[in-house]
Amino acid sequence: MRARDNPFASHRLERLAYRFLTGSWLELRDRLASLGGRGAIVGPDGSGKTTLLEQLARRLAADGIPVALVGAEPERGPRRDVLGAALRSAGPETHLLVDGADALAPGEWRRLERDSRRLAALVVTSHRDGLLPALHRTTTSAGLLAELVAELTEESVAARIDAAAIYRQHDGDLRAALRALYDRCAVGAIEVGDGPC
Repeated sequence: MRARDNPFASHRLERLAYRFLTGSWLELRDRLASLGGRGAIVGPDGSGKTTLLEQLARRLAADGIPVALVGAEPERGPRRDVLGAALRSAGPETHLLVDGADALAPGEWRRLERDSRRLAALVVTSHRDGLLPALHRTTTSAGLLAELVAELTEESVAARIDAAAIYRQHDGDLRAALRALYDRCAVGAIEVGDGPC
């Protein structure tokens, strides 16, 4: 099987919608307004923080709201060059969305917080509380992993995958669990259709 045909390939995962276990898009928007446009999406690794932030950016842009999205590099946090450029070019109506803000050094965080005050909104992702008031807390469940597996694979394949066991093996980190499923498929440990993945 070619890597791109693997049901757990990254291009397929990127199309998955964020699923609220609590709350909704409307509640998220209302809460952001009630927080004065400043809030944090807080949760553990692999719980959907980045997915939620990226989908929020698309929804805001679709509503005609200026958005600047600054992605994160693994283990290093937001790209500092992109963050600086976003701050310099952002207008007062801009919603600045920053992934991995908790990886910023204290001085960088203070500068971001100060320089973003002129913007309409600042939304960040973080593994911990304390940067900004919690806008939304991302959580996972074995049932959610099972839903994702069912969406990505045929029903007969999903029925043979023990999502609860995989969820436990990866301590609730859905990203790690889905990567493990990709790897299992890649080596033929999971059968799809008439043969191995």
